[in-house]
Amino acid sequence: MPNPITPLTVSSIATGAFLVLCLLLLPTSRANAEIPVSYLILAQTVEPLMIVRDGDPMAGGLFTEIVKKVFEGSEYTVDPVVVPWQRMKDELRQRRNWITYGFRDGFESDIPFELSNVPVFPFRHVAATLRDNNITIEKPEDVFGHTVILVENFHYPGLDSYLTNPTEGSGSGQIQSVRAFSPEGTLRMLRHRRGDIVFDWQARLVYNLTAIDLALDEIRFQDASDIIPTKVMYFAYSPHWSMSFKQFIDARLQALLDDETLDTILQKYSGPKSLLD
Repeated sequence: MPNPITPLTVSSIATGAFLVLCLLLLPTSRANAEIPVSYLILAQTVEPLMIVRDGDPMAGGLFTEIVKKVFEGSEYTVDPVVVPWQRMKDELRQRRNWITYGFRDGFESDIPFELSNVPVFPFRHVAATLRDNNITIEKPEDVFGHTVILVENFHYPGLDSYLTNPTEGSGSGQIQSVRAFSPEGTLRMLRHRRGDIVFDWQARLVYNLTAIDLALDEIRFQDASDIIPTKVMYFAYSPHWSMSFKQFIDARLQALLDDETLDTILQKYSGPKSLLD
């Protein structure tokens, strides 16, 4: 014979239902909780890799757009942390959940880091000249006798040994070199013919043209990768991240590579593939 339903039984059922409802209304379980990711951003020094605007630390940028795509719709929440370079090094040493961009041999020896298995884009240098300056550049010797315009305190592997003023060490002086304080400044000096050739990362030159009112068709871009070797850029992150996080990064990057999203973002900032002579 079934047990009779008593007030105590009804009370127990109600209590159990209430507890189940409370569990369902909890914000999220630990398994589904959002995982914070500290995205370390250098302030106003690496545009267009990372573009920061007042009130919007992720306003744009080649790498920032890739970061957004990688974590889109995932359990990870990107927390942008805008820092100057000196503090960046401290953050890299102290934080355990950071990400940023990087390349092999690009970090100081005491900073622990890992790189994604899937590369994100090539960091390729070009030689930029005014269209009416007919210089063909394929090797360092083609630059002998000309004046190059470079950014202050930047290294130019493959070019430094020929310069009159390399950042470190001494050069042969076969290439006269002058320095500007910013990438925008190098193009301004080129426009005023204070030098013949600007060497820089292609996307950075394209990005800074509008600031000095120069059009793409006024500049001749030539591939300089045989002079300044191209570096391959990767996702860089703290080695303290879990294996599942690292696998997630590679899987997302591979998907973005396969559907040509990475290439589309690169061309947005570097200009069309037909840009190079």
